[in-house]
Amino acid sequence: MVSNGPLPTAPLSHRITSNLAFSSPLFNGIRELLKNPYDRDTNPDGILNLGVAENRLLHHKLESFVRSKAYLTRRQFCYGLDPAGSPRFRGLIADLINRNFSPVWPVQADHVTVHNGTSSAIDIFAFATCDVGEGILVAAPCYGGFGIDVQMRAKAQLIPVPMTVDQMLNPAEHVRCLAQAYTDAITNGIAVRAMIVCTPHNPLGVSYSRPLMEAILHFASERNLHVLSDEIYALSTFNNEFKALGHSVADVRAHEALAPHNRTVSSENHTFCSVLSLPNLADLIDPSLVHVIHGVSKDFCMNGMRVGYLVSPWNPQLIAAVRTVSNFSWNSAMTEDLMIEIFSSVQWFQGFIDENRQALAQAYAHAARFLVRHRIPYIPSRAGHFVWIDLRQFCTANSSATTNGHGFLACTPEQEKVLFKRLIDHKVYVTLGQAFSAQESGWFRLTFTLPLDDMNLGLSRLAKALGV
Repeated sequence: MVSNGPLPTAPLSHRITSNLAFSSPLFNGIRELLKNPYDRDTNPDGILNLGVAENRLLHHKLESFVRSKAYLTRRQFCYGLDPAGSPRFRGLIADLINRNFSPVWPVQADHVTVHNGTSSAIDIFAFATCDVGEGILVAAPCYGGFGIDVQMRAKAQLIPVPMTVDQMLNPAEHVRCLAQAYTDAITNGIAVRAMIVCTPHNPLGVSYSRPLMEAILHFASERNLHVLSDEIYALSTFNNEFKALGHSVADVRAHEALAPHNRTVSSENHTFCSVLSLPNLADLIDPSLVHVIHGVSKDFCMNGMRVGYLVSPWNPQLIAAVRTVSNFSWNSAMTEDLMIEIFSSVQWFQGFIDENRQALAQAYAHAARFLVRHRIPYIPSRAGHFVWIDLRQFCTANSSATTNGHGFLACTPEQEKVLFKRLIDHKVYVTLGQAFSAQESGWFRLTFTLPLDDMNLGLSRLAKALGV
C-alpha cells in the first residue's frame, strides 16, 4: 500500500556525505570573493582579487592568437580520439617537456596522460597509488587545493608537514620534518604511500634546489614512496628577467639582500630544477616511483581551459591504470584542438613563454616596491604569480603584540581571520595563510599578475586596510 505522506529521503553514500564535513580555508575564502567580485565596468566597488593565482598579464596576446585561428570544425562535435589525450597532443606535450624541462631521458607521448586540469590528474594519481585512508605527505605551507584533490574522491589522506621557510629550503631540516611526520602517521595507523613535491613552490614563489630535491628523493626511496612533482609553475620563473631590469629594481634587490626574512632564500632557490633533469635520479630512487604534473593554467595563463597532464616516463603500469579512469577527465575535442594549435606553433609559443617571464618580472618588481615602501616583510619571489607576505604586525594591536621567540611578531589563527575579514571589508581579497596550512599565522599570499590599473587599485585598498 502506498502512503500518501512524504516519502523518507533516500540516503546518500557514506563516500559523498563524508565530504560534507570537509572544510577548505582556500575555497571558503574564494567564496567570500565570489559573493561580490570586482569588475571595472559593472561592479567597480566589488572585491578586487589579489589572491587567486591567475596570470592575466598576457591575456590580450592569447586572445589575439586564438581569434586568428578558425579552429571550430564539425569533427569537434564528436568525442575525439582518446580520453587520455590524442597521440598528437600527447606528442606535442612531450616535445614541450623535452624543450623546456631538460629531461635526462627524452619524454615520449606514451609517457603522458591528459586530463581536464591538474586537479583531476592529482585526484587520479591518488586513486591509483593509495587505498582508502592511506596517506600522502606534503611540506607545508602548501597549495590549499591538494586536500580536495586527494581526499574528496580517492579518499586518501593529505598529511601537511608544517615547516618554517628556513626548514622548507634546508635539505637536512626538510627531511627531518618529513621523517617525523612519516613516523607519526605510522604510529597513528596511517600507511603512507606517496608524497607531493611542489617546485616552483606555491605559495613561497621559490624553487627547490637540486640538493633539496635529491634529499627528498632519497627519503622517499628509503620508504618506497611514490613522488609526484608538481611543476605547474616550471616556466613561470623570472630570475634572469628580474636581473635584466637592472637599475630600475636596485632598491628592491638591496632590500632583499638585507632583510632578515629574505636571507633564507639562496641563489639556488631562484633556478628551477625539474625532477626529470636529475642525471643521478636512478641512484637516488627507483625511477618508476617518480612522476610529474604540469598544465596550461599557470605557465600559459589559461586557468579556464582546464588542461593538465601527468608525465610518468618509467611506470607503464601507472599509465595503464590511469587510463582505466581517464573517461572521467576527458577534455572536449574543441579544447584539445585549440591546445594542439597553440602547442604546435612552436616559435610563437616559445616567444609567449619568454614574454610571460618578462611580464612576471616587471609585475613582481611593482608589487615588491609597494611592499618595501610600506615596510611589509616578504619572501623574495622568482617564480609563479605571487609573493608570500608577512602581515603579522597588522594582526594585533601593537600594545598587545608578542614575539615568537625569534624576534618576530606572533599572531594567532583567529587574529589572522580577523585581518582577512578586514581586507574583505576594504574590498580586497588576499589569500590567508590558513589556506596553505601555514605553521605561522599572519602570512598571506599576494597575487601580482593583474593588469596594472587593477593591481594599483588593489594595492591602494590593501594599504588602506592595513593603515599604511
